Amino acid sequence: MLARLAENLFWAGRYIERAEDTARMVDVTYHTQLESPYGEVALAWQQLLEVLHLDAAYGAPIEPLSVMRFLVLDPHNPGSITASVARARENTRSVRELVSSELWEAVNELHLALGARDLARELEEQPYELFRTVSRMSMTIYGVASETMPRDEGWRFMALGRMLERAEMTCRLIDVRYAQLEAMSGPSQRLAAATGEAARGPDRTDFHHWIAVLKSASAFESYRRRYRSSMDPADVVEFLLLEPDLPRSVLFCLGAARHQLDTLRDGRSSRAARRLGRAAASLEFRDVAELFDVGLPSFLEGVQQEIAEVAESIADEFFHHQPSGALHAIAAG
Repeated sequence: MLARLAENLFWAGRYIERAEDTARMVDVTYHTQLESPYGEVALAWQQLLEVLHLDAAYGAPIEPLSVMRFLVLDPHNPGSITASVARARENTRSVRELVSSELWEAVNELHLALGARDLARELEEQPYELFRTVSRMSMTIYGVASETMPRDEGWRFMALGRMLERAEMTCRLIDVRYAQLEAMSGPSQRLAAATGEAARGPDRTDFHHWIAVLKSASAFESYRRRYRSSMDPADVVEFLLLEPDLPRSVLFCLGAARHQLDTLRDGRSSRAARRLGRAAASLEFRDVAELFDVGLPSFLEGVQQEIAEVAESIADEFFHHQPSGALHAIAAG
């Protein structure tokens, strides 16, 4: 496959995943603010910008509607939903001969649907409908790709991009939200988080924050089936990082990305494969207590750096240049 075509498929997968993740997180933040004290609303939106690596790019006073506009429709924000969908459409259009007609139609339909709506008005009146539409149509794209594309190189590059984007996003979600709750917690809460034991009764604020974290990763119902009524921070972190059967856990995403890369390389070793294997192994052979022992924030930063280096190695190996459009690149720009 030509390097240019492989790159376009890789980034189509990343951009669709980015649009869906952003829509879901904005939706959760919007609904969380309705139940939060007034003083916590601005903090929640600030943290969402940090999760998306867009806090520096936003650069304005935190006001919910203004942040939503920035994340959804701002033409100067390369990480906005409309910008991500437009780039995914352009990347898919450029490889029409390699994707199914159904997949192209699904991506184009999402782009046209956003263009036909009065997004500014919807953000003021019923933003949740817009966010859910983006999430549902993005998941439809994944389903159409799964059911209509052969498992060839094109499919694998698209899936590889999607899994790397998802792994990085979940890491940042845990990192930013955990740092916030650690800062808000007293010594007994920090001890409980570090040991996985309940040092006191659950704090209601913490409880709702961790629910928001799980919903941001589409993992709330799955978590409740596993842990019932527990909302222990250690359990949430373990589930989102180490659960091998959760489609949005970091371990699952890195394993899926590793499978796609190994297949593309016919099992041959490469710098990208070694880095991805190292990142996956750093999670696969640990338990949550070890992660707290080594320091969760520093560990998460290390995993994110590994994912960024994997993307750079893939670009160098398959696309013959450094990547553009990654979350860390947007933040730097």
